[in-house]
Amino acid sequence: MFDLDNWQEIWATITRNKFRSVLTGLGVSWGIFMLIVLIGLGNSFEGGMLKNVSGFASNSCFFFTDRTGEAHKGYRKGRSWNMNNRDLTLIREKARSVELISPVLFGNSGDKNVVHGPKSGSYGTRGVYPAHFLIEQQHVLAGRLFNDLDIENFRKVCVIGKEVYETLFQPGEAPVGQYIRVNGIYFQVIGVILPKSQASIGGDVESTVFIPFSTMQRAFNQGDIIHFLACTIKNGYTGEMVEDEVKTIVKAAHDIAPNDDKAMRSFNIEKEFKIFSYLFIGLNFLVWFVGGGALLSGIIGISNIMLVTVKERTREIGVRRALGAKPTVILNQILNESLVLTVIAGLIGFFGGILLIEVISVAMSQNAGEDTMLIPPFVSFWTAIKALIVLIVAGVLSGIMPALRALSVKAIDAIREE
Repeated sequence: MFDLDNWQEIWATITRNKFRSVLTGLGVSWGIFMLIVLIGLGNSFEGGMLKNVSGFASNSCFFFTDRTGEAHKGYRKGRSWNMNNRDLTLIREKARSVELISPVLFGNSGDKNVVHGPKSGSYGTRGVYPAHFLIEQQHVLAGRLFNDLDIENFRKVCVIGKEVYETLFQPGEAPVGQYIRVNGIYFQVIGVILPKSQASIGGDVESTVFIPFSTMQRAFNQGDIIHFLACTIKNGYTGEMVEDEVKTIVKAAHDIAPNDDKAMRSFNIEKEFKIFSYLFIGLNFLVWFVGGGALLSGIIGISNIMLVTVKERTREIGVRRALGAKPTVILNQILNESLVLTVIAGLIGFFGGILLIEVISVAMSQNAGEDTMLIPPFVSFWTAIKALIVLIVAGVLSGIMPALRALSVKAIDAIREE
């Protein structure tokens, strides 16, 4: 598309209008700079949000009980009740939408209730099934998690959070196999965990002692009650379907009115993840809208300066037309000039934006902690390619109107013009 003479003419036009070219180029540079920076910061926010829920099953649902809101089958309104072990059996037998299921039992967290030798701390306790660690995933720092034999044999074992380990044991001391006293009862430590996700159900994982659900019911005389129920959704079903199915089964087993919405509460993480996805779509739209708007103002500036250039070169264009220059030659000349000006200015803004993103990313990487809400900003390779394509298209678009204006010049009128 370019030959040497063509390039020399383009460069002569740009240098002949240095002041206007610089001012117009600044608009394009600022537009693409803003676009790149906004994309990087948007990725930082999105990545931080996803990191905070990473490791938490996005297809999980949770259930808990409340006082009944209606009288039913001779029971008065406002009755207190609890789910029990029989509900687990019924859900497994009847609920087609449920994949994994884990009951949860919350224990007391009294003053200095967890003890190992001379050291002690105040920590919460939670009784769970092995499936719980598939719903709320953990990094296993030492040992192992629960298995089915721990549940079936009522083993007095426990898995402790990292903070519990650091409080009760010496740095570097192996905790697996040692015993700790939890609310007056001894349990053998089989594992130490660190949560993958910042989100958790029922308290901070790092400051919790996990006990096999069946063992906790028996050791602390909890009967067969369940405080909380967690499950995941089978493929092909939705969170709303699981909520309706589980509630129907459990309400029927406890003589609760089918239309009593207060007696059994629930929420599903699938719905929250959908909200996140819509939020990210809106954020990406906003980034491209704002950045594209800034770039558009620069494109308009390029178009305007090219229109002025065409007007100033009316006589030259007319002479070239009179000497037999084809319309495509004139068209290419004007389009190439606008494209070169746009690309040069755009690349300055593009690399400036990438440089700023890299500086911010390095600074955040050096100072970021595990609990940060953001990740270092970045611009992916394909996003950068998209931005460059947008820049090239913008250069072509900015030259269309001036090029058409040049083609409309009649040779005889141009030659007559003073």
